[in-house]
Amino acid sequence: MKIKVQVVIESDGGDTKAVENITCLERGRLRPEDLGLTLDEAKGLLESVHRPLVEQQVAEYLEQQAHCPCCGKKRLRKGDHSPLVYRTLFGKLRLRSVRLHHCACQPHPTRTFSPLAQLLSERTAPKLLYLETKFASLMSYGLTVDI
Repeated sequence: MKIKVQVVIESDGGDTKAVENITCLERGRLRPEDLGLTLDEAKGLLESVHRPLVEQQVAEYLEQQAHCPCCGKKRLRKGDHSPLVYRTLFGKLRLRSVRLHHCACQPHPTRTFSPLAQLLSERTAPKLLYLETKFASLMSYGLTVDI
């Protein structure tokens, strides 16, 4: 038996934006150790689904930020992408962050800004921070410091 897993990303209008093959699982004769997913398969599957989801969310957000909200003029990009590291429950993500020039229609304290850096100012997902704090509160201080 073969099981193929794909991620299909659709726009709000229903148009298919991306189709990505994630994995193909093969199973032979049923044995107790082959029932369902192994831990390694589950981790790999989750990581493979998480990556394109995050990439698409970031791309859509940056696309929304490409125009000035006041006058609608397209903002200029400064240089190339720079990596931004964001920690989640599923590991560290290296996101491509762009710097955009502010529009001249409004005064700003800086000439450029990074919309993604402003959105993800903490660099750690709230759920990860919550679980780390909860875990640390259940352990003794000495063990928490060692970890």
